[in-house]
Amino acid sequence: MTTLHQTDRPKTGAARLPVLPHDLEQIWTPSIVRLQPGGGRVLVMETRPDSGPNAYVGRLTLHDPAADGAAPAVVDHGPGIRLPAFAPDGRTLAWVATRDGRSVIREASIPASGGSPDSVRDIAELADAVEELAWAPSGSQLAVVARVPVDRAWFEASEDRRPPLRLTTLRFSADGVGWTVNNRRQIFIVDAVAREVRLVSDGTADDHDVAWTAAGGSILFTSQRQPDWDLTEANALHRLDLATGSIDTVTDATREIVRPVPSPDGTRAAVVAVDIARYPSTAFPALVDLTTGAVDDLRDVLDRDVLPGSIAWVSPDAFVALVGSEGRVEAVEISCAPGARPSVRALLTGPRQITSFDVQGDRWVAVESAPASPPRVITGTGFDAAETLLHDPNADYRSTHRLGDAEHVPVDVEGTTIDSWIATPVGEGPHPMILWLQGGGTQYGYQWSHEVQTLVSAGYAVAWLNPRGSAGYGTAWMKVNAAPGAAEPGEGWGNRDVADIVAVVEHLRATHGVDPARIGVMGGSYGGMMTAFLLAKTDLFAAGWAERGVYNLYSDAATKDEAPWFFESYLGVSHLDDAAPYWDASPLKYVAGITSPLAIVHSENDRRCAIQQAEELFFALRRLGRPVEFVRFPGEGHSLTREGTPVHRRQRGELLLEWFGGTLSG
Repeated sequence: MTTLHQTDRPKTGAARLPVLPHDLEQIWTPSIVRLQPGGGRVLVMETRPDSGPNAYVGRLTLHDPAADGAAPAVVDHGPGIRLPAFAPDGRTLAWVATRDGRSVIREASIPASGGSPDSVRDIAELADAVEELAWAPSGSQLAVVARVPVDRAWFEASEDRRPPLRLTTLRFSADGVGWTVNNRRQIFIVDAVAREVRLVSDGTADDHDVAWTAAGGSILFTSQRQPDWDLTEANALHRLDLATGSIDTVTDATREIVRPVPSPDGTRAAVVAVDIARYPSTAFPALVDLTTGAVDDLRDVLDRDVLPGSIAWVSPDAFVALVGSEGRVEAVEISCAPGARPSVRALLTGPRQITSFDVQGDRWVAVESAPASPPRVITGTGFDAAETLLHDPNADYRSTHRLGDAEHVPVDVEGTTIDSWIATPVGEGPHPMILWLQGGGTQYGYQWSHEVQTLVSAGYAVAWLNPRGSAGYGTAWMKVNAAPGAAEPGEGWGNRDVADIVAVVEHLRATHGVDPARIGVMGGSYGGMMTAFLLAKTDLFAAGWAERGVYNLYSDAATKDEAPWFFESYLGVSHLDDAAPYWDASPLKYVAGITSPLAIVHSENDRRCAIQQAEELFFALRRLGRPVEFVRFPGEGHSLTREGTPVHRRQRGELLLEWFGGTLSG
């Protein structure tokens, strides 16, 4: 199989340009690819940040793999374009656009002979942000999910006139959303012919993850309708009968179920499931019997994390999904014929990450990226033949900029292999190195990162790894970070993971031309916590950049939007019953050991790790007289580095270079 992720050769006589923070606005990210049902074209949805309007600009295009060299047809372009979906017959395309703060559902007819779509029209408008869109099997209706204020006047009033919120449940707000107690996701049906919208949710709960049943008369959705729902992340799968309005509960509420996809024969639904009762857990594939509600856990054949929204059935007995594994994200097929043992077959794999995928028969299309290759769209017929490059929106950028590839470096740590990667700058070493740490419950590996390329262009070697506790290696690997007192004991945060990281850094500095006196460390969320741990517990690092981290688990236990279940799962006890495990797992307990310069970076609207966490760490270091700087981003949440405003992302990149330029300059 031909791989396409190698960096293109520079044009003859042309020097490569360095990667700079503002370059992020030149890079398009294809996020959704879909094959046209019954047709030959491919839909591509892609976005890029634009600091002019300070928004993400979207672009919908149609590509014909058979028309070699032909320009794609542009369907729509502008800020706020999202959620494209073909109707089942492939002749109509629907998507959502934002206009004056409202969600507009648009529709276009797709000509059978190719060319640009005609009859582009608005078919519905909702006052609130549409988060999901799904065609009915008939192609005449759409189910959409929008977050709707319970009391719209409350949100429209100025803050000094709003009545107080009267809360009786936890989890009343969520990162990236804000208030949720009075702002619930609800299901609407849009009649694409009559252009009418009707609300079908009963308004008593937060309903989402919609999917039409095969017959089309009902909608599957997930919701928390059980008693004391606010004390857990567990939910249940429900079914809404559109004719009667009745709601049946399909499964029990003992796990989290994400994105149900009914089988073609309507008997089962493939889902992503998380074992909340025994967390930490992979986000594993599972099958739901839609008659009995029985859930078949498929972890015994695939104990890896499935990307939510990536599941698609290819026959009544098999579905495909994107799976994170050992630094890769690969497309796999899971065969699950009733009465037979399920099996897994890799479709697209290798040293890269597949971030969107679609297949019809033997035709497939995918988005791939790799450390030295920003995302692009590939396609093929079958999985043993050569792949074809269909769409490369970043071809010019790739051919004109200095993109450093990464070397995979497996490191043996007391008999366990820890996967690490390192990208090195041009020129002779020894180079300063920055260790780049991931957030909790995720994996690093063969991904594209503009941030890494910016640092490499600035002259730093950049290393990353998957210590024990990360995703990508199965449930047992993740449970290493559970505390000794957890239901399934591990070694706890700041112990085995620190030892794995230290072993990898020591190996890389001895083998890859790293200047041992100029090693920095950076990370966000769990990576921010680990940055503080590493500075406090080791003398390996000359400087740190701790971002959106948790530093005092006791004070964060009741303020994060994952409270109370998340920390209780890892630590095995409530902070109200025993504070000791929370304090033992807190970098703040060891803060006296932090002597190297530290930048503490946090967003003021972060509800996953409240900004109080940064304030506590900053106070302690300043009180101890240590070199520290506190960087606060107004108006942003936990996902600043991925979904923050383009202006703030650019400013953050510039500050990052400035910080390490001053602290690792030698």
